[in-house]
Amino acid sequence: MLLPQFQAPGVNRRRIGEMLVTMISDGYLDVSFDVLSGIETAEAEAVLAAHNISQLPRMNINVYVVQTTQNTILIDGGAGGFNGWGGRLPAALVAAGVDPLQIDTILLTHAHPDHIGGLAAPLAQPLFQNVQRLFVHQVEHAFWTNDSIRAGAPDGFRRFFDLATNVFSAYRDKLVLFSGESIMPGIDAVALPGHTPGHTGYLLSDRGESLLIWGAIVHFPHVQIDHPEVTIAFDADPDAAAKARRRILDRVSDEKLAVTGMHFNMPTVGRIVRAGSGYALTYDPWSPALI
Repeated sequence: MLLPQFQAPGVNRRRIGEMLVTMISDGYLDVSFDVLSGIETAEAEAVLAAHNISQLPRMNINVYVVQTTQNTILIDGGAGGFNGWGGRLPAALVAAGVDPLQIDTILLTHAHPDHIGGLAAPLAQPLFQNVQRLFVHQVEHAFWTNDSIRAGAPDGFRRFFDLATNVFSAYRDKLVLFSGESIMPGIDAVALPGHTPGHTGYLLSDRGESLLIWGAIVHFPHVQIDHPEVTIAFDADPDAAAKARRRILDRVSDEKLAVTGMHFNMPTVGRIVRAGSGYALTYDPWSPALI
């Protein structure tokens, strides 16, 4: 008998007031710690070991479905198998009992392949047929659709631009370009530029409860929360990315906001607390009950 070669679908749920947030694993991608700047491989491995985290240079990919009384909202779309990355979203949606045809809204944190690869097939074919609106920051959209910027990008990165424009074309008549904070009832955009020009988090708030989905503020969570100055090769503006990370770490620790992110080590919620002159991340334990 052949044994399964994949992890079972990773799904976790949390209530935020009357909202239901389903946190979903799209899988992962393997890189090298050489993509990090500001820390040596041995030190990065030591940080992970101290937190009892695998020392493999593996970046997890998470996606979020937010269900309200009015909408079913997908936040990012995973990698969709681009470059062999991720691709587990369809199976995880089935495991979570979420019909892709119920999804009527998409919110993008940014347009890197591991966040949009699962949204469209080649030739601009949308994979979520009933989406009525796809929200993306206007600066983010302008960056990825700028032919001059694409022409000046390294050869390996031009595919990223092609993937982004394919997704935007797939949902061309559904695009909502925004610049402010108010997106939808109970959902505000949080500007976090640096990783990409229009990188955006989304703050969910309802009935006195809140959750910040902060996109790709960290790629190796414990490493970059213990050492916020550490940047990654995928940052469009590393200095701005590091400053955005420190600002949001200050905010969520001061306001005691629950947070989650596309590259957390599992689909879960965490808390940031100050630790000496820095910060520390603690993941909430999984619960068999909706809390």
